[in-house]
Amino acid sequence: MKKIVQIIGSVILGMLLSSIPCMAGNEGYITGASSKDIIVPNLNLNRINTGSYIAPAKKEKITPGEKKETTPVKKETPKRRRWFWRKKEVKKEPTPAEIAKSTAETALEVSKKLNEVVKIAKATAETALEVSKKAEKIAVDALNRAKRAESIADKSIAATNRAIETTNKAVATTNKAIGEINRLAEKLRREREEEKRKKRVETYRVKRGDSLGRIALKIYKDASLWRKLFNANRDKIKKPNLVYPGQILKVPR
Repeated sequence: MKKIVQIIGSVILGMLLSSIPCMAGNEGYITGASSKDIIVPNLNLNRINTGSYIAPAKKEKITPGEKKETTPVKKETPKRRRWFWRKKEVKKEPTPAEIAKSTAETALEVSKKLNEVVKIAKATAETALEVSKKAEKIAVDALNRAKRAESIADKSIAATNRAIETTNKAVATTNKAIGEINRLAEKLRREREEEKRKKRVETYRVKRGDSLGRIALKIYKDASLWRKLFNANRDKIKKPNLVYPGQILKVPR
């Protein structure tokens, strides 16, 4: 179990060390390279408490037939190691005076905001009151106008009713006059027809065996009216008992 814990701790430590600055020459961080050139860092778990890591020098590849140039190696002067394990800061608990001061400041801010809200609400209420007063005034004006319009409408309805009554009377008078005119026209038409009938003269051709009495019986259904025929045809009949076949006599109505 201890070995498993040490392996997990080494893996976590390696991940941490790969993401923080360390003493690696002038590079400052462990940088990536191609998978062939990766240098696996040698970790000494016994040196964990020292808090430092030194990366090994890079190995150079030498191709066949190529001479390696040797350069003098300069010894680096030891630098001051950077400690990345910092002590945890201990948070100080606030004193009652600080808590009271913070509470008072918060209460003051809340009271200021409440005052602002109250001012806004007061302004809104005043605006709403003004709007309601204007609306009430408009409603009263509209009501008065409606009453005046209703009064005018009533007057106009009464005048219209009076005009309708007058019109009905005029229509009745006109109908009466039209009836009288129609009656007079009918009387006049009958009189004219009577005059035309009186003026109209019918004729009768005398046949063999006719006499004024027989002709009167045929036309007037009365043989005693032969004198009417005689008086209308005095220019053609000299004597009442002398009529000849073929004569055309006037037949008055």
